[in-house]
Amino acid sequence: MHTIERIYPKDLDPLSQDDQHSLRIHMQRYEFAAAHLSGQRVLDMACGCGYGTALLAERNPQMQVLGVDIDPDAIAYAQQHYRLPNLSYRCADAEQFASECGFDCIVSLETIEHLPRPQQLLANYTRLLAVGGKVIASVPITPTLDGNPHHLHDFSRRSFHALFRQQGLHAQQQLEQIQWWQCKALFSKQADRHKQHRSAGVGNAVLQYYRRHPLYLFSRLYSMLRYGFSNRYLTCVFSK
Repeated sequence: MHTIERIYPKDLDPLSQDDQHSLRIHMQRYEFAAAHLSGQRVLDMACGCGYGTALLAERNPQMQVLGVDIDPDAIAYAQQHYRLPNLSYRCADAEQFASECGFDCIVSLETIEHLPRPQQLLANYTRLLAVGGKVIASVPITPTLDGNPHHLHDFSRRSFHALFRQQGLHAQQQLEQIQWWQCKALFSKQADRHKQHRSAGVGNAVLQYYRRHPLYLFSRLYSMLRYGFSNRYLTCVFSK
């Protein structure tokens, strides 16, 4: 399945350089997170189909890892395709999810920009953290609202850090990634199941967004002048 919203590694074309590069970008974030985990209980919020959650569990077999996602189909896929003794999954809303026991680490990669109330999400993370716990989170730090209809917020490095400071969490280690634009079939109208790569058709969403929000074009032009034809992503380890 080729969608801008989710990656299903087992369904990607291994011969597509664009899709494999996109997968590497996602896996590098999980590898960064896996290297900075501590404690015994780990929550991967918005785990999708489970490929990254499985990496966390595989790299840290001494920890118990829980993947949570609001999509029951994604959770069912994860339970079928990514199983390990120290790994489990649950279908739940990120803002409402509760647990009797605190988590030593919460992993939240490419999640915050999708939800309508980021402050409410971060407040829930604070409630879920055990004493001394940390959050490992990532967001795009270049404009995305024009190209991805699933994104509700844009972040800069400064606004991303400020969001966590409201909860008393401060950035420690960080990883910044660059993904150069894929310009193939930008205006394709093929259904997701027929796409040759994940970014096909993005140009249509961009034009429609500018028609509704013409001033957003200035944000895009500023980003292009500063960063070139690329998307930037920032992953940080936040702790008190």
